[in-house]
Amino acid sequence: MNIIDSISSGLMPVVVISVIAYGLIKKVSLMDSFTKGAKKGLITVFNILPALTALMCASSVFVKSDLSSVIEEIISPIASVFGFPAELVPLLVVKMFSSSAATGLITEIFSSFGPDSYIGRTASIMLACTETVFYTMSVYFNSVNVKNTLYTLRCCIFSILCGAMASAFLAGVM
Repeated sequence: MNIIDSISSGLMPVVVISVIAYGLIKKVSLMDSFTKGAKKGLITVFNILPALTALMCASSVFVKSDLSSVIEEIISPIASVFGFPAELVPLLVVKMFSSSAATGLITEIFSSFGPDSYIGRTASIMLACTETVFYTMSVYFNSVNVKNTLYTLRCCIFSILCGAMASAFLAGVM
């Protein structure tokens, strides 16, 4: 592990020095390029800020309200048909909006069921193999002004459901 730590700690300075050296060789004004890039980054942040604020508010409301219990009751019959633990449905839904809120939920799952239980293992695998779809889509699509996201959303939700089923299967095999 020492070799990997040494490589990873030395990699960032090598990348920075390489970029500076390349810019000097190509006779590019490094400061102008840096400030233009920083300005574009700030404009992007400003453009996606409303969507991010709405997503954070929505995920907070979902976690703090009792809506997760209602969704769990509605989806639990369907989940049981596929062998997916109904207790993880709120985690699956929250993860699509916010990874930090999902991390909060997984600590509750660990305290209730234990990290080495079937539900704990499934939650761990699921958290690692699913994506914050709505967050990612809002950041990337809003930054390039993509408006028609229906097909992407359908595919993302399908892939998350596949990841959740695979998580349940893998946790059962372990």
